[in-house]
Amino acid sequence: MAKEKNKPVPVRFDLKLMELLKEEEKIDTPQQALNFLAKFWEDHRPPKDDFLNDLKDVTVPVAVPVATKKKEHQPVAHPSGLSGIDLSIWKAEQKEKNKGD
Repeated sequence: MAKEKNKPVPVRFDLKLMELLKEEEKIDTPQQALNFLAKFWEDHRPPKDDFLNDLKDVTVPVAVPVATKKKEHQPVAHPSGLSGIDLSIWKAEQKEKNKGD
C-alpha cells in the first residue's frame, strides 16, 4: 500500500531546544528535530499494560550523605544514565543556573 502524505502543519520549537539539538544531536531542521523527538518518545514511552504493579518492591533504602558546603562555580558532572534529549535538557538547565549565579 502506498504511503499517504499528510498536509504540512506548522510547528514552533523553543529556540534554546533547537540550539541544543543542533549542538548535541547534529540536527539542523525542524523536521529532523520532530523525527528525533518522535523516535525518542517511541523508545521511552511507558508500557500500556501496567504489569509492574504486581511486582514486589525489594529496594533497600540508601543512606543519604550529609550535604557539604557548595563551592562557587564548581563544574557539575552530568548524572550517569542521561543521554539524548534528557542530557541536552539537563545541560540547558545547568547553563541557565550558571547564568543566574
